[in-house]
Amino acid sequence: MYYRSQSRWQKNRFQAALLALALLLAATLLVSCSNSEGNTEGNTAVPPGGEDEEPGNGEQENPEDPGEEIDYQALGVNEAGRIMILMYHEIGEPEDVWCRTPDNFRKDLETLYEAGYRLISMSDLLDGHIDVPAGCSPVVLTFDDGNAGQFRYIEKDGRQVIDPDCAVGILEEFYAAHPDFGLAATFYIYYDNPFRQQENIQHKLEYLVEKGFEIGNHCYTHGILSRLSPEDARRELALHVKRTKEYLPGYTVRSLALPKGEYPKDMSYVIEGSYEGTAYHNEGILLVGAEPAPSPFTVKYDPAALPRVRASETGVEGYGLYDWLERLSNNPELRYVSDGDPATVVVPEEMAEQIDRLRLGNRTLIPY
Repeated sequence: MYYRSQSRWQKNRFQAALLALALLLAATLLVSCSNSEGNTEGNTAVPPGGEDEEPGNGEQENPEDPGEEIDYQALGVNEAGRIMILMYHEIGEPEDVWCRTPDNFRKDLETLYEAGYRLISMSDLLDGHIDVPAGCSPVVLTFDDGNAGQFRYIEKDGRQVIDPDCAVGILEEFYAAHPDFGLAATFYIYYDNPFRQQENIQHKLEYLVEKGFEIGNHCYTHGILSRLSPEDARRELALHVKRTKEYLPGYTVRSLALPKGEYPKDMSYVIEGSYEGTAYHNEGILLVGAEPAPSPFTVKYDPAALPRVRASETGVEGYGLYDWLERLSNNPELRYVSDGDPATVVVPEEMAEQIDRLRLGNRTLIPY
């Protein structure tokens, strides 16, 4: 009797233990699922410190969905293609070989925009930092001589304002309407009176740099380097840098537009040198030229001899801006078309041999 009662008790106790164990396992699974769902929600929320807070482990466990793959073939991506560096001088009236009217300059910008071109700076080109949307092409704007029509102040309602018909005014107006076009240009000035308003030199140079425009060397007095001795050429180049630094302390002048496009046989002292303690280094040297420049990733790229396209419709005889726009449109293999990622260089497979591997730096070459 005692044995039977004990056995029944042990049996009941065993069943109770099994039931408790089952309940414990069920509770554990419920808590686990609840925590998992909570973590998923937490990964999509802004962390307590705001968007700038360092991402935690949760972000690594739930990475963002990758973007759509780019169809290089459909977009015609070719980062071995050529890049137009446009050369302007005066913006004013009347239209002439070296003068573009304000209306025609506006037309140029609109045409470039509609054709899929986007602005990059000269420094971007020299650095190989081509950051424009996939399917678009980079273009560089340059202005020689620092003429009045490039940057002018006028009086309006008793105060000084930027002339809406000068190059800077037109560029800023276009950028406001088309922010994806970008805002960039390099002004190759000479002294003593860039932009022809002596009282505003300091403010104009500061304004340009603040807005992201660049100042380039055009020799101190517009000296023609092919006609100067090496010492006189060094003086022209160094004094320009010295004077620019007086207005813009710490500013680095990185490139030179050759006055009249002329240069000596020995370019070594034009590229780099010094005069009376002032050093200069022209990382890029611009010709007058008549064609787009090679891609900075190709074997043909020579930063000491970068050709430009004359932004004119007068006296260009087949090699002006609109001639090249048509030529590049009809021959897309000649045109630089971006993949949208400055960290990669994407080219059709048959053009991979044109890439200079040493110029790639940390970028990844992707033939397709």
